[in-house]
Amino acid sequence: MRASVIRTRAIIGIGAAALALAACGGGYGSDEPSTGADGGDAAAASEATADVPVGRGDTGLGTVLVDAEGLTLYGLTDDIDGVSTCDGACAEAWPPLTVDGPDLPAGLDSDVFSVVERSDGTFQLKAGEWPLYRFAGDAAPGDTNGQGSGGVWFAAAPDGSLIGATSADPAASGSAY
Repeated sequence: MRASVIRTRAIIGIGAAALALAACGGGYGSDEPSTGADGGDAAAASEATADVPVGRGDTGLGTVLVDAEGLTLYGLTDDIDGVSTCDGACAEAWPPLTVDGPDLPAGLDSDVFSVVERSDGTFQLKAGEWPLYRFAGDAAPGDTNGQGSGGVWFAAAPDGSLIGATSADPAASGSAY
C-alpha cells in the first residue's frame, strides 16, 4: 500500500510541477540527486507533529526543516520581505506550509519562526525571512527533489537560512552542512 501512495504522489507531483513551470520560473528539479528513504543516504527522522508543524530531518543536503510527514521544506528566493509570491499553479506544485491562524504554533522558536498572511487570507509559517513550502515532487522523507529548482527554490536550514542559495542578502545563503 505504501508504494502505491508514493507512486501516486510522485505522479501528481510531476504533473503539478509541469503546470507550474511558467508560474515558478525555471526548470524542474536540480542537478542534486534525490536522497529519498530508499536512496541509501539518510532518511529524514522528523520530530514535527500536528501540534508542532516543523521539525528537523536528515537528507543528503544535511539537516533541513521538515513538515509533520518528514517532507523537506523549501523557501523561494523570489519571496521578498517575507511575503509569499507563490499562488495558483505555483502553489499546487509548491504547497505552502499553512497554520491555523496568525499566532506562532506552540513549541516553535520565535527567534527563527513567524507567521505571515497569504493573499488568500490563510496563514503561512516562515523560517527566517522565508515562507515555507513543500514540493509536490518529494514523495518520501529525505527527498530533496526541489533543491535548486529554477535557481529559486532551496531547502530551509534549521536556522532559517536557505541551503545553497546565493543572494546579495546574507540571510538567503546558508551553509550546505
